[in-house]
Amino acid sequence: MPAASKEMRYWVDVAIECVRRDHTPTFGKGDQRGPFRTARALGMALGALHDGYVLVAGRKPLLTLSLDSPTQSLDPVVTGAAACHQLLLLRYPTQSAELNASWDFWVRLFEISFPPMVPSENYGRMVGNAVHLLGINDRQLANTMGYTPSGPYTHDAPPTEPNQRFAGSVWGNAARLVTERVEDFAPPPGRTGPTTVVPNAHFAADFLRVQTKGAQQNRTRTGDEEVIGIYWGYDGPPELGTPPRLYMQVVLSVLDDIESRKPGALSVQEELQIIAATGLAMADAGIDAWHYKYSPDHMMWRPALGIRFGLGDLAAPESEWLPLGRPDTNGKGLALTPDFPAYPSGHATFGAVAFQLLRTFLVQKGLATFSLEGLDNVDFCFVSDEYDGRNTDPRTQTPRPRLPRKYSSLWKAIIDNSVSRVFLGVHWQFDGVTIKGADPDGEFGVPCAPEDLGRRGGVWLGCQLANQVAAKIGVSQCTIDDSKV
Repeated sequence: MPAASKEMRYWVDVAIECVRRDHTPTFGKGDQRGPFRTARALGMALGALHDGYVLVAGRKPLLTLSLDSPTQSLDPVVTGAAACHQLLLLRYPTQSAELNASWDFWVRLFEISFPPMVPSENYGRMVGNAVHLLGINDRQLANTMGYTPSGPYTHDAPPTEPNQRFAGSVWGNAARLVTERVEDFAPPPGRTGPTTVVPNAHFAADFLRVQTKGAQQNRTRTGDEEVIGIYWGYDGPPELGTPPRLYMQVVLSVLDDIESRKPGALSVQEELQIIAATGLAMADAGIDAWHYKYSPDHMMWRPALGIRFGLGDLAAPESEWLPLGRPDTNGKGLALTPDFPAYPSGHATFGAVAFQLLRTFLVQKGLATFSLEGLDNVDFCFVSDEYDGRNTDPRTQTPRPRLPRKYSSLWKAIIDNSVSRVFLGVHWQFDGVTIKGADPDGEFGVPCAPEDLGRRGGVWLGCQLANQVAAKIGVSQCTIDDSKV
């Protein structure tokens, strides 16, 4: 971020660090574990940071808060920082000691002057409290079990993990922050109603792809495909946390690269806005994704279960099939499957909402362009914590190599992030992405460009939510329609 905003970037980094610590047992039991809870806490923290900053400057906040306007002149930096710190204290009480130490260090590092700043801090903490109250029922919703498996094609614990619970079964009822629900989301191929699935050629093609590409014992998966699968992992292991942390790391990396190449191209307010908007968009994306995961009209079991049962005449069952599995980085687990339904992919939805919003924003600001097919030219290089040379692979118990990965566009990152789950064997390809074709909802395939994207899967869902948020922050002229997402 611009040099003048280092005081604010500090708190963005603290919020991301909370996610890592929350999933690392040495810091305690964890307060917001799992992808949808992580997205919620991270989005709220960044929303509080932004809104505390802009409220005292007389600009429009991203959230609708029950809060009186300040009655005196306040410092926006202190107000925003206090709002973020307060929200994090409320969402991560186990980390209160670390968070209070971060506050004290911030005051010393940036030579924040007290007591003149006390009114700004107090108002900021009021903002943090107000943001927290927008999700006052979150803990209850996250811990409530409201789902019972009901037969073929519905989610259940795989035979190798019989003690799995059903995470987020009622999370779709959580209070939304900045978007409206996407109501016209297509079901997976073959599902014709809450109790009926008629397997078709699309499903059969997906079945074969994950059966061969995602198997624990490599069949047709290439070395690069396996790297892609693990690179985009972040399946809640110690030291890494969950996907929303990964996507925010990428967003920050892109923004930092722009600042290094074009100093001052974005103002403090602009960078803070897109960072907070991305966090809030991911928070709402978790609500939509989990709503549809547990919707009877969209329910779909994971490959770890489905491949054992087959697809009737279209695909034979394979009773001993195991996935490569979500990466249990720094652990010892193998062939693991997430504990919630497959459709839509949470990875695909979170990644699409974050990167679609960012690429649209950058085009609006004149820092990127779209081709006629909807491709952006935002190139970047990023080192995933999965391949940082330090965190260990559960199969070898040794550190994975450090592997920087280059991308020519954010669209390519959206696609790799989605199909990565197929290479791990934890998702059908249609959970994430489909292509346009005779079926108006989308057919089997991976789109080369946004104009080819089908309406099924988390990528389409995430892009629709991103377009809503883009319009909310005044980026409507570059919010491309369904034909180019």
